[in-house]
Amino acid sequence: MNARELRKKYIEFFESKGHAFHASAPLVPIDVTGKLDQSLLFTGAGMVQFKPYFRAIAPPPSPRLVTSQKCVRAKDIEEVGNPAHLTFFEMLGNFSFGDYFKASAIDYAWEFLTEPQWLGLDPKSLCVTVFVDDDEAYDLWEAKWRSTGLEPSERIVRLGEDANYWPAGALSKGPPGPCGPCSEIFFRTVPESDMTGDYVTDEKAGRWLEIWNLVFMQYEWRGVVTDPERPHLGYTKQGMDPLPQQNIDTGMGLERTARVLGGFETVYDTDVFAPIVNAIAAKAGKSYGADNEIDRAVRVIADHIRTASFCIADGILPSNNGRGYVLRRLIRRSILKGTRVLGIEGAFLAAIYNAVIDALGDPYVELAERADAIRSTLMQEEEAFLNTMRQGHERFDDIMREKSTVDGRDAFFLYDTFGFPFEVTQELALELGVEIDEDEFRVALKEAQEKSRAAHGAGDVFGGESEAIILAVAPDTPPHSVFVGFDRTRHASRLTQISPRFDKSQKTTGDFQICLEETPFYAESGGQVGDTGVIEAEDFAFRVGNTWKELGQIWHDVELIRFPKELVGLTAEEIGGVLQSRVFFQPVLATVDGRRRLDIMRNHTATHLLHAALRNILGTHVTQAGSLVAPDRLRFDFTHGKGMTDEEIASVEQQVNERIAAAIGVRIHYNVPIDEARKIGAMMLFGEKYGDLVRVVEIPGYSIELCGGIHVGNSAEIGLFKITSESSSAGGVRRIEAVTGMGSYHYVRDQERIISKAASTVKSPRTELPAAIERLQQQLKDAKKQKAPVADVQHEVRDAGPLKFYYSVLTDTSTEDAKLAADKLAEQDPAGIGFIASINDGKVAFFCKIGKDAQAKGAHAGNIVKAAATVAGGGGGGSPAFAQAGGKDPSKTDEAIEAAVAAASV
Repeated sequence: MNARELRKKYIEFFESKGHAFHASAPLVPIDVTGKLDQSLLFTGAGMVQFKPYFRAIAPPPSPRLVTSQKCVRAKDIEEVGNPAHLTFFEMLGNFSFGDYFKASAIDYAWEFLTEPQWLGLDPKSLCVTVFVDDDEAYDLWEAKWRSTGLEPSERIVRLGEDANYWPAGALSKGPPGPCGPCSEIFFRTVPESDMTGDYVTDEKAGRWLEIWNLVFMQYEWRGVVTDPERPHLGYTKQGMDPLPQQNIDTGMGLERTARVLGGFETVYDTDVFAPIVNAIAAKAGKSYGADNEIDRAVRVIADHIRTASFCIADGILPSNNGRGYVLRRLIRRSILKGTRVLGIEGAFLAAIYNAVIDALGDPYVELAERADAIRSTLMQEEEAFLNTMRQGHERFDDIMREKSTVDGRDAFFLYDTFGFPFEVTQELALELGVEIDEDEFRVALKEAQEKSRAAHGAGDVFGGESEAIILAVAPDTPPHSVFVGFDRTRHASRLTQISPRFDKSQKTTGDFQICLEETPFYAESGGQVGDTGVIEAEDFAFRVGNTWKELGQIWHDVELIRFPKELVGLTAEEIGGVLQSRVFFQPVLATVDGRRRLDIMRNHTATHLLHAALRNILGTHVTQAGSLVAPDRLRFDFTHGKGMTDEEIASVEQQVNERIAAAIGVRIHYNVPIDEARKIGAMMLFGEKYGDLVRVVEIPGYSIELCGGIHVGNSAEIGLFKITSESSSAGGVRRIEAVTGMGSYHYVRDQERIISKAASTVKSPRTELPAAIERLQQQLKDAKKQKAPVADVQHEVRDAGPLKFYYSVLTDTSTEDAKLAADKLAEQDPAGIGFIASINDGKVAFFCKIGKDAQAKGAHAGNIVKAAATVAGGGGGGSPAFAQAGGKDPSKTDEAIEAAVAAASV
């Protein structure tokens, strides 16, 4: 089933359940009363236009509605091109306004997902999450799984309010208004054998893909501001009453579900993308699927042209602010990907626009109706930007002729005057052997931004909103912050810079960004997350939520938690007066969260041990390709061409734990000349920039790396090291996730609970669990042998060249029995081919076994089942001796058998 069919079936299904179809709202967020939603840049969900219905401000045309809503979410533009992020997508939704509630919403979702006449998904490939206290939803889902014979506890996961409540965290924190628990439905994207069995781990690794969310809006949260003078401290809960009208708000991702139904690895293989992807590849003269960099560029362009086309169709035009800025950015990113990565010359987006109509013109007729306007807008924007690129190239050449080099301020001049992207200037310079000082470019950019803000009072930011920028600086502020936290978590210092944050109405939020002259807080870098903690003075205190570095300054994202007067809700002028009084420029005591820091240190030193162990066991080709060092876990990406075996994972884990148990002192070498570091064999990460003097972290006899992070003093402080997953991160790059210290303790405890549960289920002591499972497996095999034999299955015989083709069509037959039937058919004739078509639950599966003599004459089981499955809308394959494949259309079984006979003829 492709996306077009899915969209149609979804609407037909809910129309059969009494829902009235409601057209998609435009991408400009206008609700059903015609009011522009000022809180949003784009329509980003199906429920946006129905806010008046949920609030009972306006009566709906029907208490039940169904939609296919076009949506844009542009927050993660840089992530587009991977399997998970799109800027434009379609959300299928069914809504109830005071009509049905949980039971019907779950019934409808289950029926549509699993019944053969609709999607026919195997319940074994599904799981759901529910709010931890929502017993009603749990019981409803439990009944569904029990009806299929599956164990509900393995299919239903209870999660807290941050994951399964709407809005997130609303149960305890508010804000006042309608809220309720939700239930999310996930599809397993990998074979069951690849699952860890731990939902959180599998979901984080992408092995569970969310395809549907059911929101049960059933309560009115009541509360008051805890402190009217300090509203940023939140609300005090007074109660939570049932709403007079219970509502249902659901959303199913069209592209994600179409990916699932098509068995694709990414959404870009679905029919709402494929024509566009093919058109881009053809225009570039490239082969899609052969190169990761080219593939990503093609996917980025495919995503962006879809979004741009729909925006223009809805009246959004390129500009320098708001929605128009997002559109312009998407178009320019597409051009850069096309010219710099794919080598396309000249304008091309308008030329491939017909592919957008092919992919999405049904049902979005506006794409064809407004085709001329869309092509014209794309062409104008492309030509303008390409002209910008030409002017930038010419001025770049002038600069090179005048001074034979390009510095950071020259790069800023090109950017500021011609709109010439810095990364393009950088690439052109590198081609000529010139390296541009990026820090100098950033300084010039920041100076220009500050001049602009001083002149205009606010700066436009991505997303179309403006935030006042005010920076107060103490006298004698040094040009760089000094980090003193390698060996301490408390330090007396001085606050030197402070900048308040503003909300959409340009009022202060109570959050600030501050700098200290010296700080014990580690700034996020090298994969290690930033520190948190508290910064206190006699008259005020800040809670530190993150620490980061920019242009030599270490910045702390902080919340003001103690001050003599309220600083929330002030205008830029009012807060400016407070800051100019220099009340904050005084001595402070900075205290890092020591427990969190220690957990981070454990994981960082363990990362170095892991890197060394991987090189020892897999080979010296292993190099770091990315990392995350957090308090609760570590993640390590590394170059390696294939997945690790269980034995390799166990060896790495053992080697790391041996070094931990050896209690090796960790040595830190400061200000080591870079050449000396190279001589002693210190690992240097590809792509990292190092100065003349470096910091070297050594675990004697085992690991030595350049590193600016914080580490434990002795390897024994790490505690137990446990790998929780090993998976693919990118082409030629693998990813390991692991835990240490208390994280590994909790992991082991979770595993013990799982083992205990399994032992209890099979009524066996834990120490005898493997033997008990083997006994159950043997009993299952014995039971199958006692079933009626399939050797006597009725079959027909066809000539396939010099070979005999024995085949039969079975219904309601297990996979094992179908395989056995194919074996029996092939065993009766060494020169024969045994072929079974097995029809179950609206699908057809093909099994083929080749006799020895038939194999010798060239018969290939994999080719035979592939030919059959292709006819039936599926795919598969296997070895020359035995293979199986699946098809989606049982009505094509006879045609599939003919294709199999043709493929068998040798």
